[in-house]
Amino acid sequence: MANMGEFGNEYVANLQVLYPLIVAIAILLPLFGWLYNRLMDTLKGKEHSSVYVAGGVLITLIAGAAISWKSALLFSDLFALDGVFMMIGEFKRTEKQQKSARRKRLPYVANGLLDDAKMSAAEIHRLMGKDFQSEPNTLLKVQRELTTVLLKLEELKNIQSEK
Repeated sequence: MANMGEFGNEYVANLQVLYPLIVAIAILLPLFGWLYNRLMDTLKGKEHSSVYVAGGVLITLIAGAAISWKSALLFSDLFALDGVFMMIGEFKRTEKQQKSARRKRLPYVANGLLDDAKMSAAEIHRLMGKDFQSEPNTLLKVQRELTTVLLKLEELKNIQSEK
C-alpha cells in the first residue's frame, strides 16, 4: 500500500486504484489538449485567449483533484493569484488593439484601380466646369469617364470578394 498520508484522497492509498487513475489521466489529458487546441483553431484569435487558457488549466486541476483534492485546491489558489493579473492585462491589450486596429495595405492591383477611378473622377470634375453648349462632345466624355469610374470600382469589388 502507498502511504500518502493526509495529502492524497483516501481511495488513492490503494495502489490498485492509484495506478489505473494515473494511466487514465495520462491518456485523457492529452486527448483533451488535442480537442481543446482544435477548438482554439476554430476561433482564429477573435476571442480573449486568457479565458480559454484558464479553462484548460481548470480541467488539469480537476484531473489532479482525482489524486489529491488538497493539492488541486492549493494550485488553483496559486494559479488564481498570478493568473488574474495576466487575464486583466490580456483584456486591456485586446481592447486597445481593437480600438487602434490598423488597416491592411491594399494589393498593387487595387491601388492601380483606385488611381484610375480617381483620375477619371478628376477628369469628370474638369469637364463639368466646361460649357456644354460650346463643346458638344463634353457630355459624351463625361459619360465615358463615369463608365470608367464605375468599371474600376466594380473590378476593385471583385478583388475583395476573391479573398
